[in-house]
Amino acid sequence: MNAYIKKIVLFSQAGEMRDVSLGDGLNIITGNSKTGKSALIEIVDYCLFSSRSTIPVGKITDFTELFCIIIKVSEKYLVIARPHWKSSNRTKAYFSFEVESDFLEIFSFDYFNSQSLRQMKDVQQDVEQHLGLAVLDTRESSEEDRRKAGKVTMRSFVSLLFQHQNLIANKHSLFYRFDDYQKRKKTIDQLPILLGWVDAEYYSLKQQFEAKKKQLDAEAKRKKSLELNKDEQIRRLRVPIEQYYTSIGLILGIELTLRELKKIAENLPVIPRTAEEDSDIKLQLLNLNNTRKKYRVELSETTHLIKQVNDNNTDAYSYGNTLNQIILSNDFEGFKDKIECPICHHKVPEIEDKVETIRLSRNELIEELKNVGKYETDSSEHINKLIEKSDSQKKDIRIITLEIESLEKSSQEVIKNQSLRETLMRLRGRIEAILEQILETPTLAQSPIDIEEIKTKISFLEGKLAGYDLEAKYKDADSFISERMTEISEKLDFEKELQPGIMRFDLKAFEFYHVYEKQKIRLSEMGSGANWLACHLSLFLSLLHLSCKEKNSCIPSFLFIDQPSQVYFPKAINVIREDKEQKKVDDEPTFDDNIKQVKNIFKVIVEEISTIKNDCGFAPQVIVMEHADEIEFSQYVKKRWSSDGEKLI
Repeated sequence: MNAYIKKIVLFSQAGEMRDVSLGDGLNIITGNSKTGKSALIEIVDYCLFSSRSTIPVGKITDFTELFCIIIKVSEKYLVIARPHWKSSNRTKAYFSFEVESDFLEIFSFDYFNSQSLRQMKDVQQDVEQHLGLAVLDTRESSEEDRRKAGKVTMRSFVSLLFQHQNLIANKHSLFYRFDDYQKRKKTIDQLPILLGWVDAEYYSLKQQFEAKKKQLDAEAKRKKSLELNKDEQIRRLRVPIEQYYTSIGLILGIELTLRELKKIAENLPVIPRTAEEDSDIKLQLLNLNNTRKKYRVELSETTHLIKQVNDNNTDAYSYGNTLNQIILSNDFEGFKDKIECPICHHKVPEIEDKVETIRLSRNELIEELKNVGKYETDSSEHINKLIEKSDSQKKDIRIITLEIESLEKSSQEVIKNQSLRETLMRLRGRIEAILEQILETPTLAQSPIDIEEIKTKISFLEGKLAGYDLEAKYKDADSFISERMTEISEKLDFEKELQPGIMRFDLKAFEFYHVYEKQKIRLSEMGSGANWLACHLSLFLSLLHLSCKEKNSCIPSFLFIDQPSQVYFPKAINVIREDKEQKKVDDEPTFDDNIKQVKNIFKVIVEEISTIKNDCGFAPQVIVMEHADEIEFSQYVKKRWSSDGEKLI
């Protein structure tokens, strides 16, 4: 995105103004320490809606009542201003946009007389919309927590804009504020939006896709559940039908399907006149009781096995514990090298040999005990299977017990009423009730969901999502950044022993490494501040190029770099001074190696800006705060500050 900072402005309560005017391309702010150079990053960050201020407390904060930046976005200007964080209006901000540049010539504190302070979150939303950020929901599923994946914000790209003094050559960290896990995660997760690869419709499609997939999965589970319940339905229907058949002297077929049982239940045989003579309830009860006894024996055996395995585990633990106790209790101090008679003090080598033999045998035994004590086995899987078998056996016993109770009830009613016919009529009614309940249960064919329609919708959504081709974009961007980083690093003071190599950066994980002889070398594994500086500069200039190259990118095209020369601490720095006639009065620069490397840093930045301009049609903005001030780059110097001369405040 073609967007860079036109002005950084500070206003005092009295309306006094301090400002730094900037342009596209390379901008150098040079000068001594404590002149306000590094504070520029913190001021811009604060005006970009940082939740807290990191502007150094002192002269700058004492002077300033209102912090302001003006961003040029294509052909319009965004004016953002925030009151001092100790102000009663600290939760508010000013925002306006201009389409003509004339206002810059007369820009002053009076400009805000015609503006109104608004809640900062509303102002931030306006700025985001001007930058093209308008995705309110980044959840890929509507069931996700909005607090973890909600609205995209411009705070997600600030880590790509700043390389502070303590970060530019850091071996452990690459990105500003990535020590905060949530900030890091948001930047990584929202990068496709920031680069313009996806939009609000993408997340809407993803949510629809996940909802349809969940619907389809739920239907599959329902289908599986119905299939599993089929056995239960067969059992519930077969038991009373079998009782009915037995009571009238008929035999029900074995392994009948649910469909066959339904058909029988709908067409039960009539109760014969000789039902009492044909009934065989007592024989059925006898068979059921025998079957239950068999089940109980099997359950008893399974329960006994479970107890044995548990006991074995306990014994094994106790045994191992006892072995450890034996080993610990057999620790003793060594004996003297020579054993002598306590009376005559003569040496007794025979006893020494026997003691040594015993000692060696004891050591071997202890080692064996230690080895035995280390042996362990896991019987949890076996126990779980036995428990599952036990539960299944208990279920079978409960089922057959219900059948027995039902038959006993029928038998008692017959004895009490002296009428099997009435009992059978009630049994018919029970069969009809069970059949009705089964028929009312939704079947696979009765699904309220149109499976084919869902599958068609999923296929349509997959096609729409595939159109974004996100994986290909990641792959192309990773390749592009790798190529640019490698080329830039070769121009910088990067360790020759690690070349030729390839620099890599994974945009999905934000992981950086250098590939040398098929080995991945992380930043923290490299030595030398020059290497760390080369890696930081190569990566951030490449990311700047990527954000400029992407036509729909929402990331502003500026990058702040604070004191890259600190790695070299030049022995001699040529300071440009200009007299009233703007003439150079310094001696020729001292060309030691450190100075050459510092000059090379600026040279590489200028070349990369030119490359980006040729590739993207506009020049990005790189703002470098430096102590060094070289004549070759005086055309890029916007401010020269000194302790006893001009400075920010």
